[in-house]
Amino acid sequence: MSAITAALSQIDRVADEGDLVPDPAAPLELETACEPILLPDGKRIYPPRLHGQPIDELACALIDTDRPAEATFLRLIGPPGAGKSQIARTIAYRLWHNRGRAVEDRHGVPFYGFVEITGGPSSDEYLFRHEFVPAADDAGTVRLVDSAFVTAMREGWVVMIDEVNTIRDIALLSINSCLDARLSLYLPATAQTIIAQPGFAVILAYNPGLVGATDIPDAWHSRFPATLEVTSHWPALLHLGAPRPLVAEAMALDRQRIAGEDGLTWTPQFRDIEALARMIDRVGERAALALFVSNLVEQLHAGKVQDAEAAAVCRMLDQAGYAHLKVSATRRLPNLHGYPRAVTT
Repeated sequence: MSAITAALSQIDRVADEGDLVPDPAAPLELETACEPILLPDGKRIYPPRLHGQPIDELACALIDTDRPAEATFLRLIGPPGAGKSQIARTIAYRLWHNRGRAVEDRHGVPFYGFVEITGGPSSDEYLFRHEFVPAADDAGTVRLVDSAFVTAMREGWVVMIDEVNTIRDIALLSINSCLDARLSLYLPATAQTIIAQPGFAVILAYNPGLVGATDIPDAWHSRFPATLEVTSHWPALLHLGAPRPLVAEAMALDRQRIAGEDGLTWTPQFRDIEALARMIDRVGERAALALFVSNLVEQLHAGKVQDAEAAAVCRMLDQAGYAHLKVSATRRLPNLHGYPRAVTT
């Protein structure tokens, strides 16, 4: 053995002893996957845990449906696709069930006291108060009706405000009185004051690092003191049938992002890997990877994904065992780091 070979072997041994080299075969922590909850729409949700306690149970303890004024409202923060909306739906379903309410049919879909509200930079102070809808019996006219938020207050439902940090402060601050002991909202168009009924609760869901977004109003940090940092629940993907090597490598790459390594601000999340696994199951690896890569290329061109992040995703695919699907440069097929794109011929 040469001196160089011996030195390299010694370095490898030190790295192994110091736990510096990740074990690609290390099993995922499957025990962290709770018993699934089957939502009325057929979606199977595996609630993640927080220090051993299922998130949905923790949230139900914080949200007092009998006395909303004493409830602690939640903030769910994390990257797109990590599962914030799924967690919010699971919480709402558990709260509905705990109140002894049966699932209802509303507009042709199962309903369990959960509404989602989205806004944007153009939202004003009426976003949470009124909506204008076409009159069914009078073509060409519109009528003023309660917003989904007001209806939730009247009926005692759970509201999720999605991507709340994209909504103008003027709209958000207009409902401050709904988020404290007052639980009231004045409707200037009808001169009514609405008082939230038992069961009413508000959940915020957003990505703090979303491009073009801002922070929530300062006052809301105290109004939503319970903040849950949502990361993708990788073990749940295995229970849903996703390939173990793909899930393991996606989890490893996401841990790099969370640790702030390599400047990664985006990596594929639960929803992205779930979609890829579903496509693999339906159309096979080659076509599924091409469709996945073309989606990645579109985000790259739009500036939503950086070159280094796209390259990291391709390395993730290599390590997950898909490198045999790559093409050589001589074939001149449109590709991303060797992975063919879904370009028709």
